[in-house]
Amino acid sequence: MQEATEHEFPPRPEVVIVSEADLAERSEGQSGNEPYRPEGAPLRALPQLLRPEGARAPLWRRAAGAQDERGEPTTVFPPDTRTVIYDTSYPWRTCGRVAVPGGSGSGVMVGRRHMVTASHVVPWRADGSADWMTFTPMQYDTSAPFGSANVTRIYFWQRVNGSDGISSNEAAFDYAVCVLSSPLGDTTGWMGSAHDYVSTWNGQAYWSHIGYPGDIGSSLRPVYTANGVMDSTVGETFAGRNGLRIMHRNDIFPGQSGGPYFGWWNGEAGPHVVAEQSAENWGMAGGPNAAGGGSALRELVAHARTVEP
Repeated sequence: MQEATEHEFPPRPEVVIVSEADLAERSEGQSGNEPYRPEGAPLRALPQLLRPEGARAPLWRRAAGAQDERGEPTTVFPPDTRTVIYDTSYPWRTCGRVAVPGGSGSGVMVGRRHMVTASHVVPWRADGSADWMTFTPMQYDTSAPFGSANVTRIYFWQRVNGSDGISSNEAAFDYAVCVLSSPLGDTTGWMGSAHDYVSTWNGQAYWSHIGYPGDIGSSLRPVYTANGVMDSTVGETFAGRNGLRIMHRNDIFPGQSGGPYFGWWNGEAGPHVVAEQSAENWGMAGGPNAAGGGSALRELVAHARTVEP
């Protein structure tokens, strides 16, 4: 008969709320926002899709009006265009699953040891600290092709809880840069974050998204959405910075929070993240859902990468 042993959880990360003064002290000329593909890493512009019948049971197509087959509001719109992927080439290998106590979210590598996710995915504690978090790039069920790492430090503008809803200002700043215990980015590479979202892109099918929704694969399989469209933007300010709440009607379900919206620019080594999935609008038939972005996202990534390379 074996003696029971106490389970060891990952250590809790340090939390660092960033201020305007912190950015002013950062060395000039270090943008820290360029994409990186490791030497020898295969490049694939489109991910390898898994046939729906091999990846999951097919979903019913929701009727117009954003209701599911039970007549309940949903944030997945007809037709459901999300597709399960498994691809260890670049840049798809930069995306992964964020595990937290009692749940999970999505995230993407934006530096050697830097992963960005939604602030409301962070398990904030009542005393202002955060509970443990881990990140596993391109996790598929129990497969972890690039290993996992603990989050050791979190840089953020605003603590977003999400349990009582997410306001427009919170959505505009609903992102956090997490420093990892090992440099997974040396192997996975990372996406850039040098381009701020601009309203002239509204209505254009430019954006891809990857996340781990609870209604497909129980938040254990990466799901890809192509040709995403952003509908409109609302500018917000916090701590002297400018953020954007970016509305859209792309297919979203809990678990995809923190997953990136990204696109490709000519002449760049890889894609750039322009926003992170923030909020699902359950109480309003037809959405919209919301993502967070703007110059504050770019500045936060650059700050974290500069002060903690």
